Amino acid sequence: MKFYIDKLIIWLKDGKIRTLHFEKNKANVITGDSNKGKTAILDIFDYCMLASESLISESIINENSAWYGLRFGINDKVFTIVRKAPDQSKASKIYYFSSIGEIPDHPSQNTSELIIKEALETEFSLSSNVTLSHGGNFLKKDSQISFRYFLLFSTLSQDIISNSQVFFDKQSIDRYREALPRIFDIAVGIETIENILTKEKRKELENEISRLEKQKFAKAKSSDIFHAESASLFRKAREYGVLREGDENTLSTLKKIISSEYISTSSEEDLKKYDLTLSSIETSKRKIRSLRRFGAEYKLYKNKLKETEDSLIPIKYIRESADQELIKSSYFNEILTILEEDLLRIKNSSKNITPIDAKIGEEIKSEESNIENLKKTLLLLPRKPESFENTKNKYLFIGETKAKIDFFSEKMTEALPDFETLIKNIKAQIELLEIKDTQETKDLFIKVLEETIKIYMEKCRVPLDNYRDYQPVFNYKDKKLQLRKPMTDFIENVGSSSNHMFLHLFLFLGLHRLALIKTSPFILPFLIIDQPSRPYYGDDNKELREDSDESKIKIAFNLINDFIAEANKDKKDFQIIIFEHIPERIFSDMNHFFLVETFKEENALIPKSYL
Repeated sequence: MKFYIDKLIIWLKDGKIRTLHFEKNKANVITGDSNKGKTAILDIFDYCMLASESLISESIINENSAWYGLRFGINDKVFTIVRKAPDQSKASKIYYFSSIGEIPDHPSQNTSELIIKEALETEFSLSSNVTLSHGGNFLKKDSQISFRYFLLFSTLSQDIISNSQVFFDKQSIDRYREALPRIFDIAVGIETIENILTKEKRKELENEISRLEKQKFAKAKSSDIFHAESASLFRKAREYGVLREGDENTLSTLKKIISSEYISTSSEEDLKKYDLTLSSIETSKRKIRSLRRFGAEYKLYKNKLKETEDSLIPIKYIRESADQELIKSSYFNEILTILEEDLLRIKNSSKNITPIDAKIGEEIKSEESNIENLKKTLLLLPRKPESFENTKNKYLFIGETKAKIDFFSEKMTEALPDFETLIKNIKAQIELLEIKDTQETKDLFIKVLEETIKIYMEKCRVPLDNYRDYQPVFNYKDKKLQLRKPMTDFIENVGSSSNHMFLHLFLFLGLHRLALIKTSPFILPFLIIDQPSRPYYGDDNKELREDSDESKIKIAFNLINDFIAEANKDKKDFQIIIFEHIPERIFSDMNHFFLVETFKEENALIPKSYL
């Protein structure tokens, strides 16, 4: 991905235009006194990149401004985004946009925020298909990933640059705090869009299987209820003698009989059959209990036989060592021979034992199946003879039975999906999906990142002082850089805001270095750093503290200069914008630094002459 800011423009309310120009492939420095509007440039950048709220200072800057604009290059295009100034910190929805980088003399609304957002998301290779795989308290699952989340990799504000725990901006804002771990892998190349889409496809298919399984269960449950209800209907019909011995248990047969004039009473044969079926069920149950007892006794017999065989095994050893180790009596051979014959008989008995375990199991399963079939038959048989007390009861029964027959007949004609085939086909689709396991990629990324950071640490041995020989450890879970004491697993609690500032530089330069190598389509080759020298200044940020060493600041700037030089050597573009208090002499001899302006005395983001 390519990106650089060409110009930042402010249209003042009195018609004047304030413009700052930045160089490509440079570390652009705006230095000078405090309270001159340097930090507001970062807020203006964020505001023009479609921030939902404004942090631009109201005093002097916003109260005198009508519009804010950025002209920037992105990939092979040049865009200009101009946004109406916020009204008392309330972000405006009024925009001017040019897809060819035109800067208007007098901005006016010509588009919507949605159009600009779509244009930027296209450049970030984002679409509606690229969504959050899991949600949180403030981000919805499967919601589209915003390009703004990736801007977290391009800013180091003054609140973050020397923070000991937090390494990314906007982590006090709920949605950005939840977004960072969700977009990190795709940003740095651990995960790919193709793999994400494939995972989403698998999840979609798995959800479809789950839906079909629920439908299958519901239909099966409904089918069980249907069979139970229809069985009850047939049984009741036999109790009243509507169905007789020899009549089929079918709805059509029952409907034909119930529609005739003649209704008989239940037969003795049907009643006897109920008792016989009940008796057969009990017989099968007794048989199962007997088979299980026999199986247990058979198992005990085999175990005892094995124990006896094991106790006679030493006979073989006694026979082999008798000549060397034992004093034999006159009865020795006779006793030993008897024991050997017993051992042989036991072994032969074991060989002849029939393996009936499996046969017992088969018999038990057969009887259990028989019981299930008998129970189904039992549901259809009358339990006791019934008779109609009067004609009214007779016709009530006929009416209810006809209604149930019509309902059941309708249910039987419903076409049910072949759930097994549908589920089988979806599982076949899932097997065809190739999903890459990213664990190895993640481990390699962390290793290379730490190796890259170690190179930067070697260039900054002097300011790191006691930590110069420590090993960098990227805490993937918390997304922060830590230091490990050599030859131990101890993570140091690093002190000093100066060390924290260097750790932030190391991490972000390392991340951007790998993003350049991988040509990440999500991380802008661009970084705004607000006051990296902050740890070396007093509270008023005007003069160096007495205990500070100007050379340490220069080492940090040399690191930045070398980073851009290395990127340019590899024919990669990279732009940095730095807000500072330091004098120009610190970076004047660095080839890849460019002084944008010095904000001192009358000069500021909004110069006094403009007011």
